Amino acid sequence: MGLTIHYKLSLAKNHSPDVVRELVERAAQYARKIGCAEVSKPLLPFQVPVFSELFVHVSKSCFGGVPARAGWLVEVWPGEGCECAHFGLCQYPRQAPYELPNGGTGWVSTGYRRGWLFRGSCKTQYASEHGWEHFLRCHKTILSLLKFWRQMGVAVEVNDEGGFWKTGSEKKLRDTLQGYNGLIAAVAGAFKDASDASGKGGSVESPIFARGDFERLEAQGWQEFGKRLSQLPTSM
Repeated sequence: MGLTIHYKLSLAKNHSPDVVRELVERAAQYARKIGCAEVSKPLLPFQVPVFSELFVHVSKSCFGGVPARAGWLVEVWPGEGCECAHFGLCQYPRQAPYELPNGGTGWVSTGYRRGWLFRGSCKTQYASEHGWEHFLRCHKTILSLLKFWRQMGVAVEVNDEGGFWKTGSEKKLRDTLQGYNGLIAAVAGAFKDASDASGKGGSVESPIFARGDFERLEAQGWQEFGKRLSQLPTSM
């Protein structure tokens, strides 16, 4: 849970792995140029398997991860509190095996057709623990990197939960962030209260508790989302 930027990078043509590596290297250089706290060297998919897997529906209630068979990635860390983000391009099999409930195996389509593809996300929410300006810089950094990929000729699709990608409105982004902070504070507070009541105090942890304005955010969250939060199963 938390304000996140989701994105998809794709190249329709079957460029060579060397071309893809060059794109990744250029993205890494740009990330360093705009001041990212940490930027990795180009990585092969097996070096970051969780982030390079393509997740597909196996059944209505089950997802499976399909490992990439080729590609290059770079890991970028904008700054304190923000998640690391991974950018790159990979190739996947068109079908992948999976286990059936009866113990047998079947095949599921991955949705991959041709060319190069990558789906990723970056939660920027907790960068706000270090102030609005720091959060704004981290959030804009991820979007700037996505714009850079687009400038390199890569197709880019973005779902920015803060709305900044589409609107460019810092006010909208800040209002959305405040809503998310209030929701997380209220949820975290509810689970902590339930934990304390059950005698398991200290078992609930969240960066939101360290904020000096936690109580204000918690109250704001309950005011805005109270009806839905009251239905949460908070028993520990």
